Amino acid sequence: MRASWAGNISWGLVNVPIKIYSATRSKQVHFRMLCKEHSLPIHYKMICERGEELDKKDVVMGLEFEKNSYFILDSEELKKLKPKKTDNLEIYEFVDVDKIEPIYYDKSYYVVPQKRKDKAFFLLKELMEEMKRVAIGKVVIKNREYICALQPYKRGILLSILHFYDEIKDMEELENLDEIPEIDDKEKELGKLLIEKYYNRDFDLSKYKDTFIEELKELIKKKMEGKEVKV
Repeated sequence: MRASWAGNISWGLVNVPIKIYSATRSKQVHFRMLCKEHSLPIHYKMICERGEELDKKDVVMGLEFEKNSYFILDSEELKKLKPKKTDNLEIYEFVDVDKIEPIYYDKSYYVVPQKRKDKAFFLLKELMEEMKRVAIGKVVIKNREYICALQPYKRGILLSILHFYDEIKDMEELENLDEIPEIDDKEKELGKLLIEKYYNRDFDLSKYKDTFIEELKELIKKKMEGKEVKV
C-alpha cells in the first residue's frame, strides 16, 4: 500500500516520524461517455462564449464578483496562496474524545510509525487511550492544508480530516425542529419495544452491501460470457 504522506507528528520538543495511508477505497464505477453509433470515447473542447476554441495556455482563472465581471487570477498569484509544503503535522492541542461531534469528521487515514518498535509512537497512542484524549493539529497534503484529529485506533492511530467550522451548515436554519410535541409515557414504551426488537449488540458493517455495485458486476460478467441479460 502506498503512503499518502510521510513526516513527523510535532508538538513542543517532540517529533514522531510517521506515514499515513488512506483508510478507505472508492468502489465507485467510472463510466465513459461513448458515441452511440461507433462506441468511441467522446472528447470535449474548450469554447469561449464567442465561439472560439481555446488551448490550455489561453485559459486563466477568474472569480465573478458581479454578473459578467471577473477578477482575473494568474497561476503565479494562486501558487503564492498555496500553503508551503512541510514534513510536520503540527499538534496545537489535546481535547476530550467527546468534544468532537460526528459532523466534524470527513476523510480518515491510518497512521503508522516509520520504523518498527518506535517507542514515541506507541507511547503517544497509549497515553491518548488512557487519558481519553484526541490530538488536534494541521497537516499539508498535496498542497492543501487540513485540520485533523489523531486518536488511538486498534493497533495504531487514526487521523481524521475535519471540516473547517465555516464549512458546516447551521442546523438552526432548518424548518420543523423548533416545536417539540408532547410525547406521553405509553408512546415512549411502545417506541422502546420497537427499538429493542431491532436491537443488535454487535454491529457488522460487512453485511450491508452496495446492491448497485453487486448487480453491476453480475451484469458485466454475464455480458462478457455472452449470456442473455434481463434488466
